[in-house]
Amino acid sequence: MHQVQRRSMVLGATLTAAALFATTAARADDLLGLYLGGAVGQAQFDSTLGSSTPQGFKENHTGWKALLGLKPIPLLGVEAEYIDFGHPSGTVGTAPADATMKGAAAFGVLTLPIPIVDVFVKAGLARLQSTLNVPGGGTCVIGTNNCGLFQLSRNNTSGAAGAGVGLKLGAMRIRAEYERFNAAGGNPSMVSLGATWNFL
Repeated sequence: MHQVQRRSMVLGATLTAAALFATTAARADDLLGLYLGGAVGQAQFDSTLGSSTPQGFKENHTGWKALLGLKPIPLLGVEAEYIDFGHPSGTVGTAPADATMKGAAAFGVLTLPIPIVDVFVKAGLARLQSTLNVPGGGTCVIGTNNCGLFQLSRNNTSGAAGAGVGLKLGAMRIRAEYERFNAAGGNPSMVSLGATWNFL
């Protein structure tokens, strides 16, 4: 009888330990918080030609981004993203112009502990490549006649920041976000709406 009780106790202890281990492992997996997402929104290309030239280029266009995030603890996480500001057209002075801007960014993310929704702020670094094209004709932006194509290409590594809010729908998050960068002599930005999917 005592032997049966001992076996029952050992079996019970083993099952309890296994359950605790599985729960701990599941919680550890949850803490990794790996997620993947994307967003589309309105990007504002903001560029100046330089301190000696008053002309600048500031236009809106549809932009998009893809992101990968990791949230090891509820309040803090990191995100890496690729962002494309689209291909806006406009003018520099009186000359027609078009531009592109794209690149990568990495952020540290602070999420406020609010139920149902995620309210977050983030800060980090971005590496953006921008190109501004101004076809010549008439008076060119660099001050000569019939000067052909004026092209200004830049690579900038600088600070970036953002803030947003996300709605939790199971493993999915719907999020609206504002991001601002320092590049091309200006402060390009993007307002976007997107979704992320949590894998763990």
